[in-house]
Amino acid sequence: MSNRSRTVLVPVALAVLIALSGCTGGGGTAGGTAGGTAGGTASKASGSGGSSDATKSSSSAGTTTAVIAEQKFAATANSSDTPPGGTVTTTLRTLEVSGKTMTLRWAFRWDNPDLANDATKNMLDFSMKNIPMLTDTAHLKQYRPLCTEGSWQATGIQSRLACGDSVLVSPKDVVFFDFANHSTVEAWAVFAAPQDGQASFDVLVVDGWPTFSAVTPTGAK
Repeated sequence: MSNRSRTVLVPVALAVLIALSGCTGGGGTAGGTAGGTAGGTASKASGSGGSSDATKSSSSAGTTTAVIAEQKFAATANSSDTPPGGTVTTTLRTLEVSGKTMTLRWAFRWDNPDLANDATKNMLDFSMKNIPMLTDTAHLKQYRPLCTEGSWQATGIQSRLACGDSVLVSPKDVVFFDFANHSTVEAWAVFAAPQDGQASFDVLVVDGWPTFSAVTPTGAK
């Protein structure tokens, strides 16, 4: 196999689309989480006829070469007997607001010169899960990606698990998606739009990885 770098584009097929009427979720209190579904119950639009802001944001969440910031660090893992090794490069591309939603785009690249060019590791090997989190440090609010089932704010664990399983992100397999050595994977997630004016976010794409700090969302182009 060629040693040429590869870029992997991962679309998401949404079987259920969310209609965003007041989907900022929860009460939006300080220290709370904005995201999930309105009142913990998804309002669904069937087929391709859905015209919600979430549908538009997810379907138009294409790739871009924009770069806000980039971080490179050792590819270690706490839950794997054999860590991936090499390095991980995360690239924050855009954080855009469009209507009632906000779309985060970022890229992930793994490079291990000691392994074959076609070697693969999945998210579990990296101790990662593709559910980014945004923290509005000025207003003390956290935002998680929107989901089509359940709710992040629910008291029952089954509802929270359902929300995690139906979260609006790509790659859609939030645990077992395979990364190829020397490949770049473009990823995105859809959040509720900021509840407060002049919001600035700390962006955590994976728990335990370096944070991108003081990111100001822009309007979608």
